[in-house]
Amino acid sequence: MTPIRTLIVEDDPRIAALHRGLLEGAGDFEVLGTAETLRVARAMAGTLHPDLLLLDVYLPDGRGLDLLREWRARAERVDAILLTAASDIPSVQDALALGAADYLVKPCTPERFALALDRVRERAALWGQDAVRQGHLDALFTRPPAPASGLDPGTLHRVRAALRGGAYSASEIGQALGLSRVTAWRYLEHLVEAGEARAEPDARGIGRPVKRYRRA
Repeated sequence: MTPIRTLIVEDDPRIAALHRGLLEGAGDFEVLGTAETLRVARAMAGTLHPDLLLLDVYLPDGRGLDLLREWRARAERVDAILLTAASDIPSVQDALALGAADYLVKPCTPERFALALDRVRERAALWGQDAVRQGHLDALFTRPPAPASGLDPGTLHRVRAALRGGAYSASEIGQALGLSRVTAWRYLEHLVEAGEARAEPDARGIGRPVKRYRRA
């Protein structure tokens, strides 16, 4: 997958550094830089043409949502995640109207941040396709279900991400993520029950049938 080129718009250097670390550790994302003001963000976005804006709402010289509004008015293809202390209804309404991928209120857990990045990946995968499956649309327009009792949200996210781009057995997922086959199977079956994945028999197998899992 081509890296998703990201501009961080955040006036607190410590928070910006934290966000940069999370993005660089997630894979598939390239951080183009950080803007601490709306003026600098406008200049950097106009020069760098990012794929994703990681936006604070309140900036020293304006609102991060104004930058997204300007790019939408120019019909520029850019996605956005709002990551902000602003939880007022007008800001949320603006983000929804402007088609932001997600809206996170600080402080945000790494697991919730990772889910937002998954949503951006799903949306980015649409470009260049002629049509999409219903399962892909469901991933875009609905929130991921909460994990069942006993399942770790972080591990569930890793299993969900590992299914991207292919069909894998529980043993293969377990080996890739450092999990036992049974543990991987439990998470995969949860995704099947939630409608996020489907299981198929592997016709190439010899002996006991093997299930292979892929995104729905």
